[in-house]
Amino acid sequence: FITQSKLNQMNNTLGHMCIHMMVLELIGERSRDPFALYKGPISNCEDLLAYASDNGLFAIMQTTHLCRLVLGFFFERYTEAASMAEQFRQCHKGLHSLNYILHAFFEGLVSFQLARRSETRSKWITLGEAAIQTFRSWVTHSSWNFENKLALLEAESYFCRGKYNEAENKYEDAIKYSRIHRFVHEEAIAMELYSSFLKACGRVDEYSTLFAGAMDCYKKWGAFGLLKKKQFQTK
Repeated sequence: FITQSKLNQMNNTLGHMCIHMMVLELIGERSRDPFALYKGPISNCEDLLAYASDNGLFAIMQTTHLCRLVLGFFFERYTEAASMAEQFRQCHKGLHSLNYILHAFFEGLVSFQLARRSETRSKWITLGEAAIQTFRSWVTHSSWNFENKLALLEAESYFCRGKYNEAENKYEDAIKYSRIHRFVHEEAIAMELYSSFLKACGRVDEYSTLFAGAMDCYKKWGAFGLLKKKQFQTK
């Protein structure tokens, strides 16, 4: 019993390591290493995934893939993010409903980004539209949690399909709902994606205003590492 208890405690600790790593990268503290707290053979996320796979620890595998998906989106590593989204599905065992919600949202956003960048456009459009259908179902159960996410996914879909008036309306809805529901990080995402849309349409002054607003929201969220990266990219 003591051995099993210690094993469970160790696995719970390991399950939080990649969440800790994700937070450190977002706030700009990558030099700190949470794995140093664990005095064992696991020293990075790759080691953690191997350990979880060998021991059938699907919750740890799922959380690790999700964290890397989220970071891939925020730091614009879209190909890596898409790979993490696919691997998440492969180890999904009906665990952690919050993980599943975040996976659907960020995979949808990543898919629409890749649809505008990749030759395999139809594949990514299909995945993005699947995320929209998922959120259309979920929003009937909780508009508070899901209507901003749905509006943003729909905006990205319209943008990809060249329906710019519809896209603009949905971006504005996504910002409004995120603000009303106090999801400051999702308000930042919506404002940043709207600013990219405006820039693509040649509306440079409006782009600058929206982008600055997005950076303010990331600052309120405490994502100083992400903020620094995005500000550097625009110089």
